[in-house]
Amino acid sequence: MNKRKIIDRTLLTDLAKDVGLNASHLEALGESCQWEIGVDGDMLERLVEIQHQFERLAVMGDDEYRGFYIEVPRPAPEEWGDAEELIASGEYDSREAFLADWLAFNPMETRWFHVASNRYGDSRSIRVTDRKHTHFIITNHSKCTDAEPDDTWCRENLTRLFDYLQRMIDVIVANPDGFNDYVAHNLPYQQRTGRIAQKEFNRIVPNCKIEVEDKETAIKALEDSVHGRSVPPLETMTIRQYCSYYRIANEAYEAYYRKRGASGRFYEDPQDVPEELRDVAYYKRIKFVDEEILYDIDSPEDFIRFATDHYGELGLSRLNIFASNKRQKGWMIIVSNSYSANVGLAIEVATALYKARAPLLIYDAEKLLRILLEEDYVRLVPDSYHNYMGYQEEGSVYELPWEYECSEDTDSVLNKEQYQAIISNAEWQPEEQAKPIA
Repeated sequence: MNKRKIIDRTLLTDLAKDVGLNASHLEALGESCQWEIGVDGDMLERLVEIQHQFERLAVMGDDEYRGFYIEVPRPAPEEWGDAEELIASGEYDSREAFLADWLAFNPMETRWFHVASNRYGDSRSIRVTDRKHTHFIITNHSKCTDAEPDDTWCRENLTRLFDYLQRMIDVIVANPDGFNDYVAHNLPYQQRTGRIAQKEFNRIVPNCKIEVEDKETAIKALEDSVHGRSVPPLETMTIRQYCSYYRIANEAYEAYYRKRGASGRFYEDPQDVPEELRDVAYYKRIKFVDEEILYDIDSPEDFIRFATDHYGELGLSRLNIFASNKRQKGWMIIVSNSYSANVGLAIEVATALYKARAPLLIYDAEKLLRILLEEDYVRLVPDSYHNYMGYQEEGSVYELPWEYECSEDTDSVLNKEQYQAIISNAEWQPEEQAKPIA
């Protein structure tokens, strides 16, 4: 019978130390074989064995999903490297320098990861992730042809992980309430999901507030799009017409980044071509497409052939300006923003097109308007990289820095007071609870 124990950091990290597991082992597994590790033979037997242990917990979702968080220690200095050998080789000039590097690479005493077990038919998998940058899957149905862990270090790390998970499940079954309570109170906020009122967030972190050049016109542009008020659609669309709108949008795009001190290649209005071809020439310089040779720039039929792939993307932003007659009778210029990070940019581009009297339709206009009026919420997420606006109800997202990254230094993303203010004013989603089967 499992012995009920008080759940705390010492207990969880000691379990990991007992089997020789630390955070660096999980990071190393996450860097192998494109994050997918296929197993067979004795390693598959271990995978099956551990999944049988998971079955002591109640199912939590589809495909027999069961999961829980684990907390493992950082590697000790001697596990991270042989200081004496590295000093002898000249890589470090002292043990103090070695320890400083060890601490820089391992700033937190422990690391949290989420482990999930799934089964569907004869397909088995265990997924491990920190919900940020480290993630890998152990599976018997690998898509990676060279994923079988032949390397000794990989097999050893998998064995450590399987041994640890078996001990963790014993602990959870023995004291599920204590385990769930410990996770609820100790899981880092950087690995949770929550939200905070936009106005409150802007008060705490003023430099994150969305600022636009002409707020009054921007609001009107968004309101008109929300209520279907627009310049009448065009009966036809040609490459020449489209390029005139694209140029307006791209110049607003470049002005946005110039204002923020961005460096790069910016395109000037071409002066060596006739006035009536300048917009087409401008588009050609940006997209490297010779429209005049490939298409008739005044043919509505050729515009259909031309308008493919990423023809309307501004830079590599996933902010697209394209022409469409799909949702209405006639052609309109569409502002379609993908990433939450582009909210301010999308509003500036849309405003420029609105001022130019374009027949304009702004996707997600209502959401963008709420952000600009500070009536929205900011979603706090573990990983904001390439976060699409459609991923959540909120229009903008924010990824909390680690607490050790917050200071009064001018280069710090947040100071500690701002960090604590965000945490205390946010609404946090409850974490799922692991429970033994009844």
